[in-house]
Amino acid sequence: MGLLTTKIKSILDYYIDSSFHVSLCAICYVLLIHNQVYSSVEITVYLLYDLLFIFCSTCFAYNFIKYHEILTSKSKPICSLTWSFFTIAITCLLISFLIFFLFPFQKQIISIFIAFFTIFYTIPFYKKFSLRSNPLIKILTISFSWVLTIVILPFYQIFDIYFLIYYSIVIFLLVTVQMIPFEIRDAKLDAYYTKNSVNIFGLKLVKKTGYILLFSILVFQIIFFQINDNFEIRPSSLIILVILTLLIRKSMSNQFKYYSSLLTESVPVYWLIIDLLL
Repeated sequence: MGLLTTKIKSILDYYIDSSFHVSLCAICYVLLIHNQVYSSVEITVYLLYDLLFIFCSTCFAYNFIKYHEILTSKSKPICSLTWSFFTIAITCLLISFLIFFLFPFQKQIISIFIAFFTIFYTIPFYKKFSLRSNPLIKILTISFSWVLTIVILPFYQIFDIYFLIYYSIVIFLLVTVQMIPFEIRDAKLDAYYTKNSVNIFGLKLVKKTGYILLFSILVFQIIFFQINDNFEIRPSSLIILVILTLLIRKSMSNQFKYYSSLLTESVPVYWLIIDLLL
């Protein structure tokens, strides 16, 4: 049993560390939005291209961010596992490039914007300053990048402006809230490097901000329901707000290993499953 548990744990670690999980979460968000608007997850050729591009570009971007410093450092040895992640990232980059040239010009421009955010988030562009050097800018950059990737890129041509604005705001706020358990987890480590939001504002205020953002989403949904006859408040959307509230409430600095990287990261997976069942 112990050997089996160790094997499962190593597979799970590889799945998370290779950024496959966060990439899966990205396409779950896309499928969720598609299902909420069209009451269907029927995958057309165009949607398939979008999903494959989003999966591969997300996988490359997160591996690039995580392993850039190791690959460019002369003092840090590169282990075989890191080379494995590097190979995955390059493969995903090549697939993304191939799909990029199949996109219309507008989608190519959006993709380039996303790429710039990834580069400037990772590599300092002014006196060792990158987009993650400041805690607030870091959070806004990540949330805005997710909006571009999972709302604007796949849906800007097919949604009317109201739904595009609605999902852009909701996803922006939700991704911001999802980052709170990560900020709490990394607070001790970040205290010695770039301070994060918990180091600067304190645990209580960061959690309180998360609750306020979740309540703001609920209020926004009610207002949108009142002004748009084609919109309905989905039960799954209310359930996911409760789940996120509990995830923030239970977040602590000594959280168990998979609390943020699996349990919290999987919010779009839960949301999609609940939405399909209801």
